[in-house]
Amino acid sequence: MKRKHLSKLLLISALLFACILPGCQPTLECGSWVFNGDVQGGGDGGSSFPLSSAFTFNPSNCGSNCNITTDCIIQMVAIYNSDDRDYLYPNSGQQQRATANGWSIDQLDGWAYGYYGLNNDGKTFDNTYNPTGSNGNPTTLYDDPSGWPNNSYFYSLDAAVSFDTKTCNNRILGYYFWSWTIDNNGNPSKFIIANAWKDLDTEFQSAVSGWNTWAPSQGPQNEQVTGQPIDPHCYPFPTLTDL
Repeated sequence: MKRKHLSKLLLISALLFACILPGCQPTLECGSWVFNGDVQGGGDGGSSFPLSSAFTFNPSNCGSNCNITTDCIIQMVAIYNSDDRDYLYPNSGQQQRATANGWSIDQLDGWAYGYYGLNNDGKTFDNTYNPTGSNGNPTTLYDDPSGWPNNSYFYSLDAAVSFDTKTCNNRILGYYFWSWTIDNNGNPSKFIIANAWKDLDTEFQSAVSGWNTWAPSQGPQNEQVTGQPIDPHCYPFPTLTDL
């Protein structure tokens, strides 16, 4: 077996054992997550997973007194197909910015920022994708991954972050992991859905670095939303650290 194929299979095993083995170390959680969603459809490429992933910031969970007026979510994903023994990507941009383990920041083509749902003005969010939150009020990510072939594993990490706030800016507030699979007969099912664990936070920083290296080299970005500018290129993230 080729080394790159072995490393991909080991990644899947690591994800499984991290959730199953007792005593795994959780990531930072300065609040609470509420996840809702059900797999739908079936057949090769015919299934989907419409969902919502909501985080409510509670500073006392981390012994903090931060007053965060705006928080949002950054999402990274990795899709692995066991038939091809390789990672799959929804577009060429995500493949170009992916880590060695197949993780990449999830964003639509034409959107200049890596924050999920952040418009190209760099200030407003599209509520279809990610209405923002604040202290005690949830920020919610809406997603509906679909179209993946049989024998695929879809992994996702959502990271809630403070955004454009006067205090505690650019801080990571919590991490959540969700996933689903499609078997050999095209039947979809939920997989691991839980608060994230250590090492995924390190992988997230690698995906952010991948975005930051990739972003400035991209050409004009047009999200094709009325009233939004065409930006000259994508923009790097600032330094993001745990609260």
